[in-house]
Amino acid sequence: MADLAEPGIVEWYGGGERPGHRCGYCKNPSGNVSDGMWAHRLAVQDYQDLIDRGWRRSGKYCYKPKMDIMCCPHYTIKQEVLNFKISKSHKKIIKQFNRFIIHGKKRGEHDTAEEAGDRPKTEEPMGGGGAEGRTKEEAADNQNSQETDKVMETDRNKKTPKPGLGADPTKPKCKKAKELRKERKLAKQTDKPQPEKPQEQLPPKQTKSGEKTLEDLLNEPDKVENCAHKLEMKLVRVNPPTREFKDTQKESYSVFKKYQMGIHKEEEWDCSEEQFDQFLCEGPLQEEHREGGLPMGYGSFHQQYWLDGQIIAVGVIDILPNCVSSVYLYYDPDYDFLSLGTYSALREIAFVRELNKKAPDLIYYYMGFYIHSCPKMRYKGQYFPSFLLCPEVYSWHPIEECVPKLDESKYSRFAESGKEDEDGNLELDEVMVLHRRMMMSYGQYKQLNPQRKESQDTAVRKYAGFVGQDCARRMLLYRD
Repeated sequence: MADLAEPGIVEWYGGGERPGHRCGYCKNPSGNVSDGMWAHRLAVQDYQDLIDRGWRRSGKYCYKPKMDIMCCPHYTIKQEVLNFKISKSHKKIIKQFNRFIIHGKKRGEHDTAEEAGDRPKTEEPMGGGGAEGRTKEEAADNQNSQETDKVMETDRNKKTPKPGLGADPTKPKCKKAKELRKERKLAKQTDKPQPEKPQEQLPPKQTKSGEKTLEDLLNEPDKVENCAHKLEMKLVRVNPPTREFKDTQKESYSVFKKYQMGIHKEEEWDCSEEQFDQFLCEGPLQEEHREGGLPMGYGSFHQQYWLDGQIIAVGVIDILPNCVSSVYLYYDPDYDFLSLGTYSALREIAFVRELNKKAPDLIYYYMGFYIHSCPKMRYKGQYFPSFLLCPEVYSWHPIEECVPKLDESKYSRFAESGKEDEDGNLELDEVMVLHRRMMMSYGQYKQLNPQRKESQDTAVRKYAGFVGQDCARRMLLYRD
């Protein structure tokens, strides 16, 4: 097992000039436009640098969306895990998940008196995952219903009580508890004055240092004995495949198939085992170990969610030098009530924070693409703090600064005017290529092939500009 990875090998496909494919978000028949290349092999640093320039992978195919002409621009988004601030909706989903693990209660099911006493009285009722809560119409209907109930109650109170019922006119009128407490307090201050002393300060309701962390919330079931269910997290390397992965591959595929057919409404032949292997198991990233790095090394992994001895969800992730990149998530639709999409993202953020203790440079969680023009994809911006990648300069910008620009135009440059992509400037002859199983510069390749077509120079120049000078000098571009 080598500490240093071999040079990456890629084959340029291009594609940005051709008509696009059908968009899965707005359903435009030809609006999805991207350039691509086939990655036969990549070092983890290669892929880290590529995703920092807007690339993503699907299996071994790497693609870079053509942001300025596509129908739904895809902006690379990353989350800074060490400063992650959990939201109320995130806490709600974790509590909902923990409630199922501890008590076996699904969302909407009533608690026993004992279980209800275990929860804070201020806890909100459980809602749905994702876009939770009621609509405005539902809220208005509920409010009108409450007002009607109040009117009816008032009318009932105005009715004359039956004989033998009602207040006793011979006794003084009852006072509210609040008024009685106020009178007792005034009596004490008047009749029994206390010596002057510094005012005692009440402890704050909840200091920031006393708030539960993401890890505290996720690990609550571990502190409870005799939980209704048992959740286990297992990390297995998929490339090269380990024995643990091979032993669970069939079961993992069955969950994938059930997910694709149940959630994405695919036909059975669209989610074959071969497609599963190519899409989520086979990949270009080499296994890599670094001195002082992670014990499990870097590369491609499956993070398996085991419930009572069965796989119910799998997060496909790439562990890279500076981040964990989320590739895909699939789960058993029977557990859709657990909001596994959001829960798994929170789990992966906590996982990155744990890895950071062993590898200090690993501080980001990449969630793929943020698509502002598609409302259902804006949820990725709810993990604070998050940053979007400028599609022209490849600099990172806080999402709260980017959103106003995206509200005005679906395609936007985030960097200030005048700034250029310095990493995109590279002499053509410096690009490294693989020709007849030999590594060489493109300058050497041109000397060996003086009769090459001019279109080859154009393709190599475009490739170098898209992958950046670091990757162009390190990876090998296949040339026949």
